[in-house]
Amino acid sequence: MEEDTEYLKLPLEDRCVHKLWKARLNGYEECTKHFAKITDERSPEFNKFAPLMKKFVTDSNAVAQEKALEAVLAFAENAHVAGRTAGDCTSGIVQKCLAAPKRGTQEKAMDVLLMYCEIEKYEVVQEELMKGFAQKNPKVVAGCVRALTTALREFGPKVINPKPLMKQMPTILEDRDKNVREEGKKLMVELYRWIGQALKPQMSSLKPVQVQELEAEFEKLGGEKAVQNRFLRSQQDLKAKMEAEANNEDVDDDEDVGEDIPEIDPLELIEPINILEKLPKDFFEKVEAKKWQERKEAMEVLLPLTQNPKLESGDYNDLMKALKKIIGKDTNVMIVALAGQCVAGLAKGLKKKFSPFALAFTETILEKFKEKKTNVVSAMREAIDAVFLTTSLESIQETVSGALANKNPSVKAETAGFLARALCYCTPTILTKKLLKVVVADLLKGVSEPDPTVRDNSCEALGVAMKVVGEKQIMVFIADIDNLKMQKIKEASEKAELKVKISAPKAKKPAPAAKKEPARAAPHPSVSDAPARVVRGGGGRAKKVPGRGTKGGGGGGGGDSALGECKEEELSLDDALEKAADVLPEDVLSGLTDANWKVRLTSVESFINTTRTLDRGEIPTQALVRCLAQKPGFKDNNFQVLKLRLEALKLLAENSDFTRRSGEVCIQELVEKLADPKNGPLCGEVLTAIAEAAKLQWVGPEVMSRASEQKSPKVQEMALKWLSDAISEFGFVLQPKALIGDIKKALANTNPGVRTAGITLCGTMYLYMGATLRVFFEDEKAALLQQIDTEFERLSGTSPPAPFRGASQDRSTENDGDEDDAVDSRQAAPINVQDLVPRVNISEQLTSNLFSELADKNWKVRNEALQKVSNILSEAKFIKGDVGELPTVLCSRMNDTNKNLALEAIRLTASLATALGPHCKPHTRNIVPGMLTALGDSKQNVRQQAMSTLNSWVEQAGLKETIDGEVFADALKSGSPFLKAELFPWMAEKLKDASPKSINKEEIHACTQYLFAALEDRSADVRKGANEAVLPFMIHIGYEGMMKHITRVKPSSKNTVMQAMEKAKVNLPAKPQPKPRSPAGGASARVGRPGSASGPQGAGRSGAAVAKKSLRTPSATRAGSSGGRKEAEDVDTSPLLQVNNLKQQRALDEQRLRILRWDFTTPRAEFITQLKDQMTTAGLNRQLISNMFHQDFKFHIKAIDSLNEDLACNLQACIANLDLILKWLTIRFFDTNPSVIMKAMDYLQQVFQCVTDDGYHLQDHEANSFMPFLITKFGDPKDSIRGPARNIARLICHIYPASKVSPYMMEGLKAKNARQRAECLEAIGNLIETHGTIVCQPSPPVALKDVAKQIADRDNSVRNAALNCLVQVYFQEGEKVYKYIGNLSDKDMSLLEERIKRAAKNRPVIKKPLPEPEVPTVRGGGATAAGRPNRVTPKAAQPAPQLLRERGVPRAGEQQATGLKRFGLKPQQPPSNANAPFKIDYGNIEKLLGNDDEPEQTQYNLEEIPDLASILNYKPVLPPTASRLTRPGFSSGWSATSAPSPLESEGAAQAINMVISQVATTDANTVITALSQLDEVLQSEERCGQLAPHVDQLLIIATLQYRLVLNTKMANLNINKEECIKIYRSLTSCLMTVFNNKQLGTKATRDVLRDVVHVLIHIILDHRLSQLEDGPQIIRAINVLVVRIVEKAQFTHVFSALLKLLHESVGSGGGCKFTELVMKCNWKAIRILPSRTNDLDLDQILLDIHNFLVAYPVSTWSERPSDTPLRTIKTVIYTLSKAYGHSILGHFSKIDNTQGSELHKYLTKSLKKPKTEDDGGVGDSNRLAAAQVSNEPGDSVKSPKRLSKSEHNILSEIFRKIGSKEKYQRGSYSAV
Repeated sequence: MEEDTEYLKLPLEDRCVHKLWKARLNGYEECTKHFAKITDERSPEFNKFAPLMKKFVTDSNAVAQEKALEAVLAFAENAHVAGRTAGDCTSGIVQKCLAAPKRGTQEKAMDVLLMYCEIEKYEVVQEELMKGFAQKNPKVVAGCVRALTTALREFGPKVINPKPLMKQMPTILEDRDKNVREEGKKLMVELYRWIGQALKPQMSSLKPVQVQELEAEFEKLGGEKAVQNRFLRSQQDLKAKMEAEANNEDVDDDEDVGEDIPEIDPLELIEPINILEKLPKDFFEKVEAKKWQERKEAMEVLLPLTQNPKLESGDYNDLMKALKKIIGKDTNVMIVALAGQCVAGLAKGLKKKFSPFALAFTETILEKFKEKKTNVVSAMREAIDAVFLTTSLESIQETVSGALANKNPSVKAETAGFLARALCYCTPTILTKKLLKVVVADLLKGVSEPDPTVRDNSCEALGVAMKVVGEKQIMVFIADIDNLKMQKIKEASEKAELKVKISAPKAKKPAPAAKKEPARAAPHPSVSDAPARVVRGGGGRAKKVPGRGTKGGGGGGGGDSALGECKEEELSLDDALEKAADVLPEDVLSGLTDANWKVRLTSVESFINTTRTLDRGEIPTQALVRCLAQKPGFKDNNFQVLKLRLEALKLLAENSDFTRRSGEVCIQELVEKLADPKNGPLCGEVLTAIAEAAKLQWVGPEVMSRASEQKSPKVQEMALKWLSDAISEFGFVLQPKALIGDIKKALANTNPGVRTAGITLCGTMYLYMGATLRVFFEDEKAALLQQIDTEFERLSGTSPPAPFRGASQDRSTENDGDEDDAVDSRQAAPINVQDLVPRVNISEQLTSNLFSELADKNWKVRNEALQKVSNILSEAKFIKGDVGELPTVLCSRMNDTNKNLALEAIRLTASLATALGPHCKPHTRNIVPGMLTALGDSKQNVRQQAMSTLNSWVEQAGLKETIDGEVFADALKSGSPFLKAELFPWMAEKLKDASPKSINKEEIHACTQYLFAALEDRSADVRKGANEAVLPFMIHIGYEGMMKHITRVKPSSKNTVMQAMEKAKVNLPAKPQPKPRSPAGGASARVGRPGSASGPQGAGRSGAAVAKKSLRTPSATRAGSSGGRKEAEDVDTSPLLQVNNLKQQRALDEQRLRILRWDFTTPRAEFITQLKDQMTTAGLNRQLISNMFHQDFKFHIKAIDSLNEDLACNLQACIANLDLILKWLTIRFFDTNPSVIMKAMDYLQQVFQCVTDDGYHLQDHEANSFMPFLITKFGDPKDSIRGPARNIARLICHIYPASKVSPYMMEGLKAKNARQRAECLEAIGNLIETHGTIVCQPSPPVALKDVAKQIADRDNSVRNAALNCLVQVYFQEGEKVYKYIGNLSDKDMSLLEERIKRAAKNRPVIKKPLPEPEVPTVRGGGATAAGRPNRVTPKAAQPAPQLLRERGVPRAGEQQATGLKRFGLKPQQPPSNANAPFKIDYGNIEKLLGNDDEPEQTQYNLEEIPDLASILNYKPVLPPTASRLTRPGFSSGWSATSAPSPLESEGAAQAINMVISQVATTDANTVITALSQLDEVLQSEERCGQLAPHVDQLLIIATLQYRLVLNTKMANLNINKEECIKIYRSLTSCLMTVFNNKQLGTKATRDVLRDVVHVLIHIILDHRLSQLEDGPQIIRAINVLVVRIVEKAQFTHVFSALLKLLHESVGSGGGCKFTELVMKCNWKAIRILPSRTNDLDLDQILLDIHNFLVAYPVSTWSERPSDTPLRTIKTVIYTLSKAYGHSILGHFSKIDNTQGSELHKYLTKSLKKPKTEDDGGVGDSNRLAAAQVSNEPGDSVKSPKRLSKSEHNILSEIFRKIGSKEKYQRGSYSAV
């Protein structure tokens, strides 16, 4: 019994491979439970069992094997690594499980196989199961077939590929084992369920008996629909969709199921055949043979080969030329018929790959229809039908139109019949309105032909077109046809059978409009009630169908012929007067022609008043206009009368039915009066009113034609200006060709005003027609062309204004239709400028001899032929589409072996695209392959020219036509790496911005498999281009569409492909939401949103809210058009920047060269990609990243604005990501748009100002990645950029040591830009002036020699800057400057000496202030110096008491502000709380403190400062009540029980701030005085509490003064070092008092303590101090101060500060002595740690230790000379673990990923150690400290090791040195 259960003690994985089957059985059962409980699919637990899976399924014990399969199933379902085991497990299942005797084992094996399929390993499963077909055991074979049948039933043919199965089916169905044959039949039946009739062609290789049996099984299925029952992990969306449809009762089940059934093309199951290899060697010789028998023999050989349903692609050019020649020129009809059948077979077999030859064959075959032989005609019909399926109707439209216009009726009839058959394959989307118009116009000619066959076929074709697009759409074009022909067309429409499915909803939508159509057509020209309406109605219809008049009479074009005739009768003058008399009094009519102007004036006024009283229908418009036009009419000499006549005419035009007949009466006079200085503008208004009533299409040409007849240039000028304004108001509704002629006349005019007006009109047309308008003016003079270009450039990017005139009449004529249609009808149709260009037919010049020369073997002949073609294109300029075989020949020449000829051919192809314009579309498939091949050339210049040519072709033909016919897929299939590297980025760029309709998705699908292969290409450029193209591909075919091609990827490459797809899927834009019902309202709402968001914002708004506002505000110009899409995309509402700790890791990675160093001359793509990835990892807002890396500079500005808004409320996040922001801004420095750079500069100034106020210190890697690029902007030509750059450099000096900034400036002196060198020299001079020569790195002599070299520079500004810089050095160092700069030329030395002399004379001298007998003291408010003889009276303290006396106590804040300003400090606002933070402007302080070289210093009468001992023991006498520090915040009777009033506390805080600020001054006396006053307060137990809120403030100022003395005064030889000793003594004494006070010492915060200890250690290490007489005393005192800080400060703050100091010391590579002293401070803290555990924030300390271990992992310390810092940290961990025990594990709240941290590992290890175990060499003192906090008795503690004699002697020597002045320093190091 014991033996049986012994295995239970073993680990689970050991049990699973145990030799006892019971042990394995137990292990399998436990594994099944264990796998189900693991929630993380990537758990390491799964990795243990992955190698054991095959052993599971091949277990020799049947019982255990069954349980093992259950465990494998649980593993496959839950483990991420299960995919790796699919091959081994499936192989084992095939061998051991599928033929197992137990039924349960077989079923569970099947479940495992299906689960592997579900987790995307279906290819591996299918491959292994098909390998099982070769097994000798028939049971295994039957099991494999059964498994595949089950998998196919569950998942369908999209998962289980039928193609490889079909190859194996004959073998399986003929197997000798009956079970195998039966399972094979079941598999065939299952295939038929999914594939249907497509399976039957594949059964041809089976025996007839087998086919008969299978067909009987197929019939049993009936109409059963196959549905996918199980789904892959990636198909869960499809599963949810099908479940939702199943629950929807209203959905038609048949249709839904039918949509989900995958349509299998039978050809996909067939292997393509290469017929070119099977052609006889003498085939082409026989085709060209003179004997028809040989030609026929060749065709008979070719015909059976072409009947293969699927042909392999290849070079069919020669074969196609031969067949085309036979069809076109062979006289033997039998051979022609055979050739036609061969062409049909080739077209069917090649399908779209035949498209390059389709156009040429279409023309030849249609021409061959003139043949009367039936066999030829039928063969040509078959051929043309097959050819059409490989191309599009639009591509062959011109050829078909030419054939329909052929003189031979047989050609017309057969072409019309072909068109009827072709239209059956069209949909409304294919048969666009433009194409339909052309086709119908050609067929309408055939309807009226005398030949009955032509008529019938044309009617049939029109009937099919009617069925395709609908009766309403086609009736617009065939409205004039007679009833008999219309009846034939409708009959043909009813009989037509379409070959494609047209969705029903699209056909139902126009139904309501169709009902209203008869109502619109109801008015007849004979209707006499409203002739004007007839004109407007006709005009409205004409605009919908440009160029065709209607029965209503109006037209849509420009000119009378296009508008049609006006139906209103012309009235004679008598008739007009008679009609006018009905509405106007007789005296008014007679007065209109009176000779007295006053009578005429009165009559016109009466005319206007009377007309206003009439209704619109009562006004006889033409009669009244003729009355107004009676002599003198509109040529009236009196301007007042003329003005009223014009107003009356305008009134008639606006309020009556004004027609063209009325306009003809007055338009001549109106044009003549346009130049009238008084009434000219009114004439223009009248013309505009007439144009609105009678249409601008008529008025515009009339005005221009009459103005051109005028001799006055002013009239022509004003007419042109009026027309320009009218186009802007009405929209572009005029014919461009006529306008261009008018503009050319104006440009040829001698008057400059006319030419200017013509250019203005040209600019207006440019808004509508674009840059191609310039083509029509290339013949003009250069000066005029320059003016036109200037006008175009001014209007570039401007959208045309929305028309607002001409709407009322259009709505009135179409009020029975949709309002949107009415608006659209008046909009100008898109203008195709290419249609206006006169084109030349060059087909006669492109002879066969020319093509032969282009293919000649001699390169010189080919070159001459190319030049001939070039000359032809240059002379013709614009050509028609008939260019013969030129595209095919050029395609061959683009790959010429002679690279010069290839380049010329590529350039010529670009010229051909420009010359053809839109007519190049049909030739795309012939010529694009040559460009793509040239893109793969090894010569870069060839590739560049090919890319340019390809872009030209796309510009003319369109992207859809260019990427067509699988041309790109074929090129990628066999292309070179150069081709792929060029083509994938090009496709990415084009596809990214292309609309879905402009791309043929089938072509993208064809290229996808090659894209996947390129992701793992050996070439880095190919991989990079492929990665860029993944997202654009996904935008057009979707994620699911790309997943379909994943099956073609090798299993080893799938991970790479999936990673690229998942990365792209994140950036996939959301699908645009449906447009709102009311676009105007939606647009206004969206435009209004920014306004609402820009109001006052609450102070508490978070960063996320700001991010939303800044990113979701659309621009005003695009809000209406892209609002829905924009809202759908703006889904990332997270804050712009996230607070994280990744900056240090990025710096470490860059330091270790894991990533690229940010160093380049121009930003390359890899740097940009790296930065984008880092931003994504750092959690930046996705929309912000998108804007940052957008190609449009406007998005860059938007990103900077967003960051600027986010800065104030999210500063910490900005600091956490500052390195990324600075790197991105350096990229922007390379932009050419100055607005972006200026925005960036403004933002940078804000950033550096904010981080300075926050006390941030710039890190080295941030400066390295930013400063070099900032200095390049010093040389910018714009002062608006140079100025901010200088300011930014100054701001950086506040947060980064000036000594580290100057090397970047020195590097800038190497630039070629003189302006940059001058700016850098000025910056160096400023740094020297401010900080001294210590900033000159690596040393002053080295740096200043480089500066002195600049004196000899050619640029004057550089020389002056260099001299000024050296002058500053002279002021600092005196004559040493000559030693520093070394030898100079005599000329340069004389310049320097002269400049020094001049600068010394002009340097201002600061005079010594006169002593005053009585001045207010610093402490005595109004008392004199005599009242307090033992106190100093510095000048700096005078203004404060005066302010108190003058303005009183309530204005104490102003007193503080005034005092602070004198020291360069920012004045604080009057604080409401004494604990308000203290902020100091370090930049201004250092700038002020650096000016230590003044010739005369202010002298003070000071008593001798006592030594250190006297300061420490000083007990001051309580000050009198008048003392400044007792008024108003202090009182002599203050105690803890008597709380001061708020006013007194505020005053005390201001007084303390004032005194503390004086500690920061440069004057030693003021500093010592201020410190003595503070010391007096500190010694008072009653008043020292007032200093508690100001401890940090005092320590910051003290640190600043320490640093000032250390860095500046100790380095300045002109300053008395006794002054430095006094300051050191006073500061140390004051801080000692602070930290001796328990109430004050614990108030210091961590960062402040870190700065204090940092500067104190540097002072201890200052060798200059040790050389002074009292230096060793100061060092000992500071040493004691450091120890006192460690002991007395708040322990968490000081311990954390010391750990951070150690962290920074190790990171900055600080000196070993400095690091050693920092470690000793930490050791001191470790010693006292056990007694201070109650004061310790353990979470914060653990976080600091964790950050240290993350920044400096243990693995990196082997490379360092010493690992003592790491051992110190380990000692801390050990001490903490001993002090806190296991409770320490509960203090990881501030650390992410606790389990994976090294800290957790070390703590766990320390806690596991026995208490008696040695601590690993951490030190005896630490073991003793650990023992002191343990619970063990004292005698159980291991006593410290006793010192040996040698160690005792060493310590004695150390203490002896400490007591010696000469050897103080060495001993002090050891004492710490």
